[in-house]
Amino acid sequence: MAKKKIGPSLQDYPRERGFLLSDIKLFPPLVPPMNKNIIEEAIDAAFKRCIRDKKGQIKRTPDTPEKLVTACIKHLRERSDPILGSYFISQLKAEDIFELDAVSHEMQRHRMHIGIFYQYLILELMRKRWPVFDGSREGDIVADINTPGFERGLRLYMSVKKSKDTVGGQDIGGVIKRLENVAKEEKNLTSPYLCIVGVATPAKGKIAGFNEDRAIKCNKDGQPYSQNCEYWGPGFIFPYVTGREPIEIYMKAIKRVATYLPFKTLEFKEECSRLLKEKLKSLGLLDKTDTINQEKFLSFIVENKVEKKSQKPK
Repeated sequence: MAKKKIGPSLQDYPRERGFLLSDIKLFPPLVPPMNKNIIEEAIDAAFKRCIRDKKGQIKRTPDTPEKLVTACIKHLRERSDPILGSYFISQLKAEDIFELDAVSHEMQRHRMHIGIFYQYLILELMRKRWPVFDGSREGDIVADINTPGFERGLRLYMSVKKSKDTVGGQDIGGVIKRLENVAKEEKNLTSPYLCIVGVATPAKGKIAGFNEDRAIKCNKDGQPYSQNCEYWGPGFIFPYVTGREPIEIYMKAIKRVATYLPFKTLEFKEECSRLLKEKLKSLGLLDKTDTINQEKFLSFIVENKVEKKSQKPK
């Protein structure tokens, strides 16, 4: 006979009177605030991790005008929509195409990296205070923290996301269930566990106050996804972990972006714009006014692919 699955039990840690939310007194903001040099070390460590692949190798990206133009041509050819893309590109001067395509494409790549950066940033900042290690998935953190007035402390099982948009709606219930399943399977726990869905950036540009940026997440029927899981926003996380406001942490990270996520498309924009125009002309895609010919561009991004497929042996 199959064993009946047992749901998670209510964890024994102090809670706000009459609520499931853990007692705010367990998480006082760090005093004195974390040293600025230590914060910068954590920021550097997070950036160094976010630009590496799963094998620990630095991800290679185009870093010369020639490589950037080659990447732009490849992106135009492989990612342009046959109808909308062909029309849009034909409305541009050839020298403007690089800025509109390659710069935005590089920003898109950097957005992916910065999303990972925020996950590692929270982990590295927490590591400066407590025994912390990576969870089983990217963005997961496991930490043993001290809690004032509660000697047993807490084991945190945390999933960090860049923004609320990254984990919302139907996804959040799955994240919470996964975190709690990991916690339940731990056989050597000596303290209660608390699962956290942490978000590192403000929602709609607004950072809630320290006492307001925690919540118990509920489903559409108003029932908690878990009695032992909370949402923590940046207005709570950063003051709690570092004693400093999110804006201060963001500002320090801004000053590090050029070192780890440089915008090469902006650095070489003028030269790349000229080289791309020459390349488009050599491909026969420009008309007499140095704009993209719609019919030729459509053939460039679609018909060549069809011809290659038709040449494959049956």
